[in-house]
Parts: sequence; structure tokens; C-alpha cells
Amino acid sequence: MKPKAMIRTMVIMKTADILKAMEITDELAKRMGFLPRDCLFLRLATEEACTNAYEYCQKTRRLPFRIFWKIDARQFMIIVKQRGGCFSVAQTDAINTGSRGRGLQLIAHIVDAVYVKRAGNNVLFCMCKCKK
Repeated sequence: MKPKAMIRTMVIMKTADILKAMEITDELAKRMGFLPRDCLFLRLATEEACTNAYEYCQKTRRLPFRIFWKIDARQFMIIVKQRGGCFSVAQTDAINTGSRGRGLQLIAHIVDAVYVKRAGNNVLFCMCKCKK
């Protein structure tokens, strides 16, 4: 029998919640058996995704937003769900020297798959790291 996926969720209302989300990511990544380096990078991806969502939601008065973690035997999904407009993310090797906009590129290089999809009035920013 195939093991069931585990799902965990959290509401983000303030910056302290982002720190808690990073801790949860680290805990779950360790439980899955990721190497310490990968755990650190997944924490960073969580921080970047949540900070982007927090800044957008605060500016547009759409707080709170949610983060979900979905784990099965082979992959670790982190999903940030917020209300608002869709955006795109693509992995590129171009160097961004601007003052903003490097977080999504950083995330794209950390995880194995990243995509954005619309779900009604919400946008889901999905990050997937596979267990090798």
C-alpha cells in the first residue's frame, strides 16, 4: 500500500509568521531526509516566497495569505496561496543587478519545479523539491 501524502497549512498574518513557516519547512525537510544544505535552501525559498506574498498582500490590503506543505515519499511541495493578480516565473541565467526581483530567480534555482497557477480569485505559487 502506498503511503498517504501529508499536508500541513498555516495562515500568515505578520512577519513573525514567516519565521515560523521557515521553521516548519526546515522540520519537514529534515523529516523527509533532505541534506542540511537542501534544508537551508528550502528555508530560504520559503522566506522569499512568503516575503514576496506578504509585501504584496500588505500593500494591496489582502492579508492574510496561506502556505501549504504537501509531502509524499518522493517530493516536497510548498504552496503559497494569496489573493491577487497572476505573475510569471521562469528560470534564467541572466544576472539581475537591480535592487529587487532576484527572489523568484533564486527560488527557481533552488527547487526542481516552480509554477504559478490561478485558482479563482487566488494565485498559487508552487515549489517542488524531489527526493533523489
